[in-house]
Amino acid sequence: MNVVHVLYDLATYPDYVEPLGEEIQNTANKDGGWHKSSYSKLRKLDSFIKESQRCNPPSMLSYHRVMAQDYTLNNETKLTKGTHIAMAVSAIQNDPDVTPSPEVFDGLRYYRIRQQPGEGHLHQFATTESNMLNFGHGKNACPGRFFASLEIKTILVKLIMDYDFKFLDELGRPANLKAHEFIFPNPEGQLLVEKRDVNETFQF
Repeated sequence: MNVVHVLYDLATYPDYVEPLGEEIQNTANKDGGWHKSSYSKLRKLDSFIKESQRCNPPSMLSYHRVMAQDYTLNNETKLTKGTHIAMAVSAIQNDPDVTPSPEVFDGLRYYRIRQQPGEGHLHQFATTESNMLNFGHGKNACPGRFFASLEIKTILVKLIMDYDFKFLDELGRPANLKAHEFIFPNPEGQLLVEKRDVNETFQF
């Protein structure tokens, strides 16, 4: 699902395609080819994927639990045994105190943050934070998030470097589908896809 969301966002904001492609090509040139470690150097692409997920999270809620016993929170809220609770992960990460101007899609938002001292290894797509909970956090963090990140980047590198794509019509990005708290890319969206000339494509 995340790959489809990213493709829809790239078609919506095509000005990002060139800098993402340049980053991929420059990384390959510096690495003398393409290696597994090359993916971790794609900071702009990582940022774009993370921003796409922020705007199109897999779910509005997470951390679903049923209370096994009565519990009182620090603010005196009482949770009785059997109560179904969840975290509003989308609302948390889109709080203006967490994400400035959350209504704006900024594909390089996290790339710029990672340029700041001490932030280089934080704010990645697969990084968990107390206010970015799509992959959970702490001991409950998704153990497969690193593989998912690598898989998504592998697909996107090939698509960005070898194909041009745009929406079929002028309607733009199709609205997401929602089922309960879950969000899905609209399967009825249509992209025109054209393979570039062989001399322009990326060679792994």
